[in-house]
Amino acid sequence: MLSLDFHYERDDFQLQVRETFALDGVTGVMGPSGCGKTTLLRCIAGLEKSVQGTVSFSNACWQDSKIFVPPYKRGIGYVFQDGRLFPHRNVRDNLNYGLRRSRKRHGPSFESVVEWLEIVPFLDRSVTELSGGQRQRVAIGRALLGAPRLLLMDEPLAALDWASRVSIMPRLRDINRQFGVPVLFVSHDREEMARLSDELVLMENGCIEERGRSRQLLNRAQGSLADDHALSVLEAQVVRTDRPYGITELDVDGRRLMVDQSNLKEGQSVRVVVPAAEVSLCLEDIERISVQNRLKTTLTDIRDIDEHHALVVLTLEEQKLLALITRRSRHRLALKVGMPVYAHFKAACLEVV
Repeated sequence: MLSLDFHYERDDFQLQVRETFALDGVTGVMGPSGCGKTTLLRCIAGLEKSVQGTVSFSNACWQDSKIFVPPYKRGIGYVFQDGRLFPHRNVRDNLNYGLRRSRKRHGPSFESVVEWLEIVPFLDRSVTELSGGQRQRVAIGRALLGAPRLLLMDEPLAALDWASRVSIMPRLRDINRQFGVPVLFVSHDREEMARLSDELVLMENGCIEERGRSRQLLNRAQGSLADDHALSVLEAQVVRTDRPYGITELDVDGRRLMVDQSNLKEGQSVRVVVPAAEVSLCLEDIERISVQNRLKTTLTDIRDIDEHHALVVLTLEEQKLLALITRRSRHRLALKVGMPVYAHFKAACLEVV
């Protein structure tokens, strides 16, 4: 449990937080630039001494009116956007720095971390010779080798290209299951949150505006995430793989969903990210069409989000799917709540986690 009840003020910015988090898995913190995401992490880590109030984790009080536990004694791992490795040391020495910090706590072994992160081939390489993605893997390894009780990650993927981000995201998603360390992950990118976070915290103007399950907050047609970048997160199970065509069939609320991926295992639980802009609507079931995903749904909400677009909420059984359409299409199809609607989207547009 992470319990926060504090006020922090700097210049013309104020951060006011009164929340208790049952951290399990990856908790995402999201919001616009300047809303206080990074400051929140710094206050938790003890990097801002002018915090007024209390910060406690599990049964340990890290800060109140009489106590201030310094950062290095809180058992926190912190991964920054730029990695912050020691440039004059090689990869092995940077990782060993993390090990030295864990002498009083039992943590993962050096071998298990470097193998899991796939950084064995460049242990003796200078960090200045590494790519951005490789540097971040080393930064994550150093934090894990410090045997953290809590891992704070401040936009660790923001400076990476898309290929590097995709390659490292499965590792971030698996940290809690692999090492039993809860993660508090800051990002402004909702696709990262859809892929990585179990719980989601939405911040605005130095306050926590809302929190809940990521899938529930992302799959809505209202609030700060309801815009032309909206997406849906669907929980699914792998049914079978058609290897000659590289296609996998999933089950989502009793409906079949095809994804352009063949490395999934039968029975495996996965998360499917569907950009709302990729979803088209049809009032009839058209079979002779190249689009492989045609799901029968019920229209349960529809809202104009700007002068040009409307966001439609489609319900399967329990789960919801968002579709971004033009306002003209909304009126041309005469869409109304309660109508049966077929959602069409290509297998190739889906991201599977």
